[in-house]
Amino acid sequence: MKVHEAARSLGVTPRTLRFYEEKGLVHPYKEPNSGYRAYSDIDMTKLRWAVSLRELGMPLSVIKEALQAIDRPLEFIRIVDQARALLYEDWVAATQSLQALDQTIRSWQQLGETQLADAEEAALRMKQNRMIRESWSDQWNYNEMAVRYGIEAPLAALEGLITAEQYEHALIRTLDWIDPKEGDRGLELGGGSGNLSVMLASAGASLTVVEQSVAMIDLLHARIPHASIKQGNMLALPLAESNFSFIGCSFAFRHLSSSQQLLALEEMNRVLLPGGRIIITDIMQTATYEEVTDTTVQPLPLQHWLTARGYSVVAEELHSSVYLLYALRMNKNRQES
Repeated sequence: MKVHEAARSLGVTPRTLRFYEEKGLVHPYKEPNSGYRAYSDIDMTKLRWAVSLRELGMPLSVIKEALQAIDRPLEFIRIVDQARALLYEDWVAATQSLQALDQTIRSWQQLGETQLADAEEAALRMKQNRMIRESWSDQWNYNEMAVRYGIEAPLAALEGLITAEQYEHALIRTLDWIDPKEGDRGLELGGGSGNLSVMLASAGASLTVVEQSVAMIDLLHARIPHASIKQGNMLALPLAESNFSFIGCSFAFRHLSSSQQLLALEEMNRVLLPGGRIIITDIMQTATYEEVTDTTVQPLPLQHWLTARGYSVVAEELHSSVYLLYALRMNKNRQES
């Protein structure tokens, strides 16, 4: 098929096809004398994929990588899913920017004049959120841990901090507090090798798991094949708003800094349904949940953030330094942070 015929068939211009060729997406046959391009059936299949993925927002670098894995479905899906997570990061950032801009405009309208300080304050919040997201990195190399330890990877990561019995007890208590019902739409964050995931799925929950490690995701697919596994991290969940009746997170929250934890709570609040619950189990200092003074108990950032948004919060000490934080969303309408 010649270039003009191929372009008409795909609904693009010949220039687009030549551009895709320049980027290495396809390598059509060129007639020696005329230099005319001839597109084979394989070329056309690749171009159909390229055109479709481009319309779905995939960058050309990702499309090229995906096309090289076109005969390896699992790898192909992984590549596209990684790009999807990045698209969601952009969407979350854009949504927050629009919300901040709307709030600034409302303030100006109420004052009847524009105030530069309002715009600067909104811009600073967005810059801080962006810097917090960009500061995330896997410092613990969970890909290697998944390969070395398999389903025992979480225990290997916790070695010297808690015993295997304490870990198992913490998961059981987390399941008890989540109390999943048949068909509940549930979300687990930082699913790791799937130890809590298996419990939740076995209880009948319709489960979505977000995990950043590709190797851990392979374990999750093998252990809970009917669950929806998404690559991503807690600072920009690759998920739509208000979808889940519960969110569980076990021994992953501690990998976030205090500022990252608050941003993660914003994301949890965004995707949690009214009346839903958040359960976080992890190794934390007592002061993470409350600071005891001589006369008062002062809420610290996690509790303060949650209660300020209409959550009823309970903390349970499971073992020395191992806490479970339960937050029930009491408000009927989602409040903006």
